[in-house]
Amino acid sequence: MNIFCSVTAAVLGAAAGIYFSRQLKERERIMTAAILLIKELEVQIRYTNAEIGDMLRNSADNEAYQKLLFVTECRKIEEKGNFHNIWSEGVKRQAYITERDRELLIALGERLGETDAEGQLSFLEMTEEMIKGQQQQAESDYKNKGKMYRSVGILCGLAMGIMVL
Repeated sequence: MNIFCSVTAAVLGAAAGIYFSRQLKERERIMTAAILLIKELEVQIRYTNAEIGDMLRNSADNEAYQKLLFVTECRKIEEKGNFHNIWSEGVKRQAYITERDRELLIALGERLGETDAEGQLSFLEMTEEMIKGQQQQAESDYKNKGKMYRSVGILCGLAMGIMVL
């Protein structure tokens, strides 16, 4: 019985470490997808005459953005509807991102469609650079802390397992 409890403790510790490491990786993936979305919006603004709401509705069906809750929620945009509230609520519910990530993404949603094409393109370029910084930080966090979380989880699980014996 003690051996079973020891093994269970070790496995649970390892699982906790993997879980926290996975959260860091998900943040990196979300920021990468957000950069891709911004690039796509830049292209569409530059070369099409579509409304921002239509662009976001089309993006909501794109497989590349399925991790972005604030984009998938844009399916709810009605014709000529206001997407700002839907975007903002989606960002607030988005898992795994930091407060700074949230601020940047909410600001992006608030400013989309508010100026002429050139103003939007300039704002998207500036926001893309800031989100790239957040993505690089997320990548660095995963490289530096992800392995540590997994190792600490395994070590704590093993320590608990030894104490049970």
